[in-house]
Amino acid sequence: MSTPANAASRPSPRREEILAATVRYVAEHNVSDLSLRPLAARIGSSPRVLLYLFGSKEQLVREVLAVGRAEQLALLERCEVEGGSARETLELLWEWLTRPERRGALRLFFEGYVRAFDRREPWLDFGTASLEEWLPPLERVLEGTGANATVVLAVLRGLLLDLLADGDGGDGDGDGRHAGRVHAAWRDFLDATLP
Repeated sequence: MSTPANAASRPSPRREEILAATVRYVAEHNVSDLSLRPLAARIGSSPRVLLYLFGSKEQLVREVLAVGRAEQLALLERCEVEGGSARETLELLWEWLTRPERRGALRLFFEGYVRAFDRREPWLDFGTASLEEWLPPLERVLEGTGANATVVLAVLRGLLLDLLADGDGGDGDGDGRHAGRVHAAWRDFLDATLP
């Protein structure tokens, strides 16, 4: 099957459906090890259709990462609108980001972020773009508080990474034994930064 030059950029309901299914798939698996054959089998497609719709595996990965970044940014902007004070906004953001159903999306984000250190496609600008997207809304939220948006973002991401490292208790037993420590650390940070 030959791929028309613009097939990969043409929006279509089937393309959007496959992209959404791929996002769900990689939230459960490593995107770094993404292989088209098992992906296609799992989502009811074929490698040829994936290549026709997205042009290449790299382009598919880029779009999956873009969906994850857009979802996080939308969540941040929603918190900015609904949160109230800077403290309330950050509390709301933390509550949403740490919901169990978001664990796969967070894992995908951090995988993309770390892979961006290699400075190779499809991860090339993932980390930089994420910083450029998050810092302006955080600066707006924190305006007039004296808090530093870079510090807040670094602590937020560091604690989220710590929470992910805890997994289901670290040994698969489902108890999340370090989660309380991480949540308490976020509250302590807010107490010290936005009393």
